[in-house]
Order: sequence, then C-alpha cells, then structure tokens
Amino acid sequence: MKFRVRILESDKRISESIGNALIPELRKYMRTAMDNVKKQLPEKIYSIILSSPEYSSILAGRLKYEFGIPDSADKLEGLLSIWTNNVSMVYTPPSVISGGRIVSSFSVSMIKSDYSDVLGSGYAEVYDNKRGYTLPWLRWLLLDGSATIIESHQVVIGSNPRSRTGLAVMRPGPGWSVPKRYAGIRTDNWITRAIEAGQQQIIQLIEGAIKL
Repeated sequence: MKFRVRILESDKRISESIGNALIPELRKYMRTAMDNVKKQLPEKIYSIILSSPEYSSILAGRLKYEFGIPDSADKLEGLLSIWTNNVSMVYTPPSVISGGRIVSSFSVSMIKSDYSDVLGSGYAEVYDNKRGYTLPWLRWLLLDGSATIIESHQVVIGSNPRSRTGLAVMRPGPGWSVPKRYAGIRTDNWITRAIEAGQQQIIQLIEGAIKL
C-alpha cells in the first residue's frame, strides 16, 4: 500500500498559521516582561543620573558654588523625582505580519523637548532672600551652553560669610558662564549625556526582561 501526501497550503500560509497559534502565549509573556521593565526602568534611570559628574558637582562640588545653591540636595531630589515620574512606555503587542513574521515594538520617553516640566518647577531656581532676585540655574546648565551669562563679574571660590553656600561670591571680573565641562544646550546637556552614558545599562535591563 502506498500513500502520497500533498501539502495544499503554501509556505507563507503555514508560517502565518504557526505565528497566529503562538500569539496568545507570546502576548502574555511580553505583557509580563513590559510590566517588569516599566517597574524597573525609573529606578535604573535614577541611578544613572546619580552617577553623572554634573549630579556630583551640583550636590557638593564646583557647580553647587558656581550657581550658589545652598539646598542642592533638595533641588536634585525634586528634579530626579520629576524625570523618573515622567518615564512612560508605549507598547505594541506581538502580531503576525506578511511572511509569518511576528513583530512587537515599544518606545520609552522621559524628557520633554523644551524641558518645561523641570524648568517650570521651583527646583530649577535659586531665590536669594537677602537680595530679592531669582537665578534660573537649571536653564543656564541645560540650555545656555558656554555663553556669557553675567557680564563684568566672576565667581570667586573661597569661604565668605556673605555667600549663600558659604564658599563662593561674585566679584568684579571678565564675566561668568557655566564651566565648559558642564555646559549644555538643548540636545547635549547634563541629562542627555547621563542617559547616553547609561544606555547600555538600559538595554541590558530590557534585554534581560524579554529574553526568551
């Protein structure tokens, strides 16, 4: 007795059928993986920003005194809270496309292009009660690059009772700008450099969550 088997469906249709059969379980798996990424990503970004040289300098280094920020720890904590709370994900569940391929996608966003979320907060400014003026230190750091911000004066580091931080005052001089090492513009500044430097850590977190 002889049998002849004839496959009536095309390879394309067979691939699509297999893909469709896998979709329910794959969507369940990916939903769990994306939930894990969503929970872990803000904490990872928080730690990445903490590792940046700008963060250390604002907290207890040159930038703290250049900007005259007496409560720098509180300012930083507030800014990081805004940024990490802004982390959001857009996820497209797995689906079968032409050729039987299964595709899924997601994107992550955190920083507003105009920085209005942080620049509009009290953490972005230093208010001098004695002199009655406000200094937009974060805008200077994120957007103004190395442009001269204060004409005819410079920051002199040294103990001084008149200083807001106790360790720096403005004196007549050639002018003041954000130190070049820390200066930034909209597309290249403290926060964008920090995220770029920590990109591999973020990739590893995501890959670890979705690894099959």
